[in-house]
Amino acid sequence: MTMLATSFAPTPSLASLAEHVGRCCADTATATLAPVALDGTIYQTSDYNLFHLLPENRPVDLGHVRKLVAQISERNLLRSQPLEVTAGMGIIDGQHRLAAARELGLPVYYKVGEQLSEEDITALNMGRKNWAATDYLHMWTVKRKPAYVAFTDFRQRHPRLSFSNAKIMLSGGTGGLGADLFRQGRWDGANEEDVDLAEQVAELVERIADEVPSFRQSAHTGFVGALYHCVTKVEGFDAKEMMRTILAQPLSLLPCASHKQWLEMLGRLYNYRKDERNRLRFE
Repeated sequence: MTMLATSFAPTPSLASLAEHVGRCCADTATATLAPVALDGTIYQTSDYNLFHLLPENRPVDLGHVRKLVAQISERNLLRSQPLEVTAGMGIIDGQHRLAAARELGLPVYYKVGEQLSEEDITALNMGRKNWAATDYLHMWTVKRKPAYVAFTDFRQRHPRLSFSNAKIMLSGGTGGLGADLFRQGRWDGANEEDVDLAEQVAELVERIADEVPSFRQSAHTGFVGALYHCVTKVEGFDAKEMMRTILAQPLSLLPCASHKQWLEMLGRLYNYRKDERNRLRFE
């Protein structure tokens, strides 16, 4: 199929595009029926409103759209990478390409899969590096998987924590299932007990960050991991006592290179000036 010449009105800014994307993603109740046969043929259209986004899919990244706009401006390969859409014209794969084509005023290409549904979002994107773990978290949260909903709620309450630290803590310190199973929606972490322990660690991290601003490693993965170890593994550990000793000697909080060193530093702080009977073992 030959690319058609374009004579379109000026396209909206990327900011306007973001607003449009948000509206499309929110309004999926009345899907448009596909006007073509469901035979895998590649079709072309300049009617961008023919498609709608699916809330289960990852949010559109405007930075990625900008990169695609630049790439397509140099060499238009849109036809070789058609959108994958459902019979109701919901985009399973290709929402960033659609946004870039719309920004440039170029025709977009698509294939309608007879059996494709929202459930295929994961399968079609499993091997793509540009899908991050946070994108899968978003998708399964939208689909109301309980562990993922709890994970998302926890991250919203404690944005200073890294994704990996939050996932490890909400999995009882193990990290849960492997990455592929997390993407497939089979992660079963974030039970009530794990969330409670993770909350204790997160609150301690936030207090340290707020009250000892000179210590810039409060959200460091290793430091957070060491605090989690203290809360869950060190018998007799008291978070309030830890905070008291930190405030008494804040300059003793120093960067470390390993989990063992972080624990040794926290142990020295916690046990400072305590007699032998009241000292805890940090190991």
